[in-house]
Amino acid sequence: MSTFVSILLALLILSFFVVIHELGHYGAGRLLGFGIVEFAVGMGPVVFKVKKKGIDYSLRAFPIGGMCRFYGEDEEIPADAAVTVPFGVQKLWKRFLVVLAGPVMNLLFALLFALIALLGYGDYALQITSYSYENSPAEQAGLLPGDILMNVDGHEITYYAQTVDFIRAADSEQSDITVLRNGERVTVTVHDFFSEAEGRNMLGIQFDYARIRFGFFEACGRSFGYVWALLGEMVKFLGSVFRGTVQSGDVAGPVGTINIIAQAVRLGFETVLQLAVLISVNLGFLNILPFPALDGGRLVFMGLEAVRGKPIAPQKEGVVHFIGFVLLMALMVYLVVKDVMGLVGG
Repeated sequence: MSTFVSILLALLILSFFVVIHELGHYGAGRLLGFGIVEFAVGMGPVVFKVKKKGIDYSLRAFPIGGMCRFYGEDEEIPADAAVTVPFGVQKLWKRFLVVLAGPVMNLLFALLFALIALLGYGDYALQITSYSYENSPAEQAGLLPGDILMNVDGHEITYYAQTVDFIRAADSEQSDITVLRNGERVTVTVHDFFSEAEGRNMLGIQFDYARIRFGFFEACGRSFGYVWALLGEMVKFLGSVFRGTVQSGDVAGPVGTINIIAQAVRLGFETVLQLAVLISVNLGFLNILPFPALDGGRLVFMGLEAVRGKPIAPQKEGVVHFIGFVLLMALMVYLVVKDVMGLVGG
């Protein structure tokens, strides 16, 4: 596959995720009787537009993102306001649900992508290949080469990267580890596996990665666990941002994201599905953050409205969202420059 085609597909995939988000707002708005001015796929100049039941459905020139514009949301209310209730005049609970529907839609599609990936391809897990040394804690406990690690002290391993974290957090004096052995789950108890030399828990094993398959119901359960675990990782990452421990290479901007997706497209559909789960969770999580111009910022203002018993003046809220938007755009420009410099330098 050529670089141009893979980048084009990456743009379309990224746009798909954003459109899904906007479809959440759109669907909730239609269901709750909101007036919708336009639903657009893409950004920039309008290439094609059709009007149906008072809504403009448009296709725009640049295949990045999309939007759902509600009546009276960010504009002066026309003279026929008595005919269609403006967004800001709708009941608070309705507005709350419409705004929340975007991030929720992202998370629902993350679950769907995770389910498809788990049903179609299964997942990888850590499999013991040998012991690191004679009479290691794993050998003494009865763990065998070929065992696949599935659970540590009741914590189901949703994806293989959790395995090391669970082992390090386990009670080193006595810990129950469940493995998959010849198609059956077996639980063994490991004793005294804290390594003084390493300063951490160590089972004393060498391992490789094994693919495991799931039935429909197990895949459904694991998809929820997988998305929940990713949300946990996002919370940890946000914490590292506030602590100032994030490296510049840990964050990718639009160009970097497109490049990552393009590489995934070249690797195959399984990788695209896995990345789809990650991006969907990211979009849902980031949009719910209480930052101006994001859905979470709008929800904060609705919360203040519920406490005060009346809304914040639209002009004041608009100024706050505008400042937030400017800051987000500044961050976007910085990330784009960083991504481009990284690509050129690489």
